[in-house]
Parts: sequence; structure tokens; C-alpha cells
Amino acid sequence: MRLPELSAVVITEHGGHRAVVSIDKREIETPPLEHLLFYAGLGVLVAANLVELPIAIALTVGHALLDLTKRPGLQALGSALEEA
Repeated sequence: MRLPELSAVVITEHGGHRAVVSIDKREIETPPLEHLLFYAGLGVLVAANLVELPIAIALTVGHALLDLTKRPGLQALGSALEEA
């Protein structure tokens, strides 16, 4: 029985600290670790009933779409909303 080749590295390309995990030469790149912390924090707020689930879902979808589009105008809007 052959064990799979496994490696992990943290990169800072593409706008954030991302983990890249390689399993048998197949690479999986995570969202930025900062975003994962945002999602986890939002989940904690929902679990503590400080934020309602539909609002948390809307924030998560908007945050994910902002990361996927890489449009400067949307990023500026997202930054302004995060600061508010």
C-alpha cells in the first residue's frame, strides 16, 4: 500500500495568505486565511444569536463574490462596508 504524497505551503499571492495543499500532485488552494477567519467569526456570531442567519448568509455570499471578481470598484465598496 502506497501512501499519498502530501505537502502544504502558505503563499501570499492573489491578495492574502492562502494555504496550498498538494495531494499526489493535485493542488487545492484555500480562500485567503483572513477570509476563513471572517467566515468562522460570522458563524460564532450566528451561534451566539448576535447575527441572524439570513444576514450572515448575505454577508458571506457578498464577501465570497467580492473575492472572486477582483474588481477594484467592488473591492473599494466592500472595504468601505467592512469599515462601517
